[in-house]
Amino acid sequence: MRLCATWLTMALFALLAVQFAGTGALVRPATAAEEAVVAARVGDHVDKTRFVLETTQPLEFRLTALGDPYRLVIDFSPAIWQPEGPADGAGLIVRHVHGQLPDGHLRVVLDLSEPVRVRDVFYLPATAAIPYRFVLDLEPADLGTFTELVMQSGSPMTQPAAAVAAAMAPPLPQRRPERPTPLIVIDPGHGGIDPGAIGRGGLQEKEVTIRVARHLSRLLEDSGRFRVLLTRYGDRSLRLRDRVRVARESGGDMFMSLHADSIHDPLFRGASVYTLSDRASDREAADLASRENRADALIGVALDPEDDIMAGILIDLAQRQTHHDSNRFAEMIVRRLRDDALVINNPHREAGFAVLTAPDVPSVLIELGYLSNEEDEAMLGTPAHQRALAAAIFRAIGDYYDPQVALHRP
Repeated sequence: MRLCATWLTMALFALLAVQFAGTGALVRPATAAEEAVVAARVGDHVDKTRFVLETTQPLEFRLTALGDPYRLVIDFSPAIWQPEGPADGAGLIVRHVHGQLPDGHLRVVLDLSEPVRVRDVFYLPATAAIPYRFVLDLEPADLGTFTELVMQSGSPMTQPAAAVAAAMAPPLPQRRPERPTPLIVIDPGHGGIDPGAIGRGGLQEKEVTIRVARHLSRLLEDSGRFRVLLTRYGDRSLRLRDRVRVARESGGDMFMSLHADSIHDPLFRGASVYTLSDRASDREAADLASRENRADALIGVALDPEDDIMAGILIDLAQRQTHHDSNRFAEMIVRRLRDDALVINNPHREAGFAVLTAPDVPSVLIELGYLSNEEDEAMLGTPAHQRALAAAIFRAIGDYYDPQVALHRP
């Protein structure tokens, strides 16, 4: 049955391309698309399924619903598709596939598990570090409602002018006085032209960090207790300061940067957690911070001379409460990691990582293991270990926000 549905989905590209070519519904000429979709994700929430595409600019779009089996087709103005990785779905979306039409328009087809209703569709404006976002919210519906959606399909493309206006509007305050649902900002280290550490077997740090980040994001969202934001959803380069800026501008309540580095000792292995300090707790910590702080050089960012003492300057700006909360959270992560993974000696360490310098957001850097160690590399490359690491961090986040959990268990 799944094979048949997949065949029908792929056949839609050819069928609808002929249909639209005959009607002239897509009026933009066939030119090389300059715009791009840079990331795609699906989230299963309590009352809806959310499909999000990050785009370099707001794209015109049109929705077309198809039944037997249930499909939702989204046609965008000319753009290229850059995301890599599986096109798995969640909630009401079984999977999503994409293809380029002859005239350059981009087509995305969502395979649906049941009839749906379009609850909302909109664009979010770009920020300093996050591109524009096309957001489609779906909720379950009866067959009659879905049939109406099918009958109403094929309307002219919609220009998301409101998103452009919103992007030019004055920014909202960075933090709101009250927030019932904490926002957890996850930073998958490295990305794009910066692969990070590379193990002897070829495993890249940027691959490990994004996989664990996706597992952790899914756990947090499925719990219904947290909101989640990743600094990068696809394989793209991002400056260290922009990663910090994402946490601050989004009003993040917690920031964690995920890494899997290399060091000179191939026997050294295990997980560890770092918090910010103007003085490193040991030589290894200092070396790691020095390497990470220079990652911007790989993506064409000139480092100022002050970067060598950035932590020393910014540590004076950090609020004492933020520093205390970061340390408390780090201890909880270490405690949970001990249950599911190997940790190094003295696993809570301090160093001057530039990515931890937000003065008002509790921040930690988690070393998931070391790719310079063959055993760590082998484990970090397995989905089972990636899920175990994500589960341990998820439990630590729950501990942090549970007032009944003491800092030290008996």
